[in-house]
Parts: sequence; structure tokens; C-alpha cells
Amino acid sequence: MVIKSTKSRGAGAPSSAPPVPPSVRPKSNLRVEQLVDSDVFLVHDVLDASESAAYCAYAERLGLTHQGSRGAAYGEAFRDNDRTSVDDPLQASKLWTVLGLAEIFAELDDESSSGRATGLNPNLRLYRYRPGQRFGRHVDDSVRVGGGLTHFTLLVYLSAPRGGETVFYLDKRKSLAVAPKPGLALLHRHGDCCLEHEGRAVAPGGPDKYVLRSDVVYGRV
Repeated sequence: MVIKSTKSRGAGAPSSAPPVPPSVRPKSNLRVEQLVDSDVFLVHDVLDASESAAYCAYAERLGLTHQGSRGAAYGEAFRDNDRTSVDDPLQASKLWTVLGLAEIFAELDDESSSGRATGLNPNLRLYRYRPGQRFGRHVDDSVRVGGGLTHFTLLVYLSAPRGGETVFYLDKRKSLAVAPKPGLALLHRHGDCCLEHEGRAVAPGGPDKYVLRSDVVYGRV
């Protein structure tokens, strides 16, 4: 496991072993709720309350750093949040199975020019949004992972903040908002087919918003 973003250590501080990822029990027969055909859908209860809380604590142990953006003048969406990431193929492989995603994508029977869904991007990201922080309108790009290509964004909400909804813009007049709650997974197609979307600002008076992020990789089996 390689940690990509951590709190800086003082000079001469002893190194320590990386935090152990939370233990997650296997899930099956989960409720899938399609929102926009097979392009945007929810999977309910992929994590229970204690597992969600454990991932929030895991993010804090890894150490989060602020991530901003240069703004529209540089072709970047407004972004204001804290994040960390790990490259952890073993954890990604376990999550693909225990969260029920392998079963769901097998039933989805979705195939692209890249092949079929084979697993999760091992680059696992954890985000924290405090009151007032948000992620402006944007689209997610596909990325190459090994011999495959990503086609879906996976967001697993880990807390229930006030505000912080993920909003998809279906056309000029119609939008779709998903409210975060612990253990809810949101999957949406990205790349050329990605709907413009944003993460609304978190409102005061509730917990911080925590999210686990990865991508579904497609390839030849």
C-alpha cells in the first residue's frame, strides 16, 4: 500500500506503519436504485454505520491535506476540500467483492469497447468537506488503469452532513440531487458519457462530509 497524501512529519520524526484499512463484512442482494437508466444508480447499505465511521477514522489516520483549484480561467472546476489517497490493490480487490459490486456489475451486463467491468481502481481516495466547502460543476474523465479503462465513478458516502448533495444536471432545466448518508454508494458513468455534476456546499450544524472514491475499471477477461 502506498499513501499518496499525508500530514507532514517533523524532521527526524520516526516513520510508522501505515494505518490498517477497516474490516468490511461481505454484502449481497443489495438494493439497487436506478436514477438515470444504467448511467447513474445507487446501491444502498454497502457499508453499515460502524464501517462508515471506521472509514472516516481511517481517513483521519492517513492524514488529509487541502485540495483547491485554480478556477475557471485555467479550465478547472472550483474545488475546496481535504483529501488523502492510497494505492492499495488488495483493499480495492476486497471492496469490489465485499461491497457487492462484482455481483451488481455482472447482473448489469454492461460492455464497452474496453470489455467488461473487472474491478476497482486501486487508487482509493478519501475526501472530507467541512461547512462551506464544495466542488463546483465538472465532469469526470476516464483514466487508464493497467490494461483497462475506467467507465464509472464510485462514491461511497460515509457520513450524513447537512447539505453536500451531489447534483447532476440532466438538461438546462432539470437536475437530480443525491443526499449523502452513511453506506450509500453512488455510481455514475464518466468519460465521454459523464453528466455534468457538482458537490453542493456542506451546511453548518452537522457533521463533516466524508466520501470514499474509486472508479470501476473495464477490461478484457
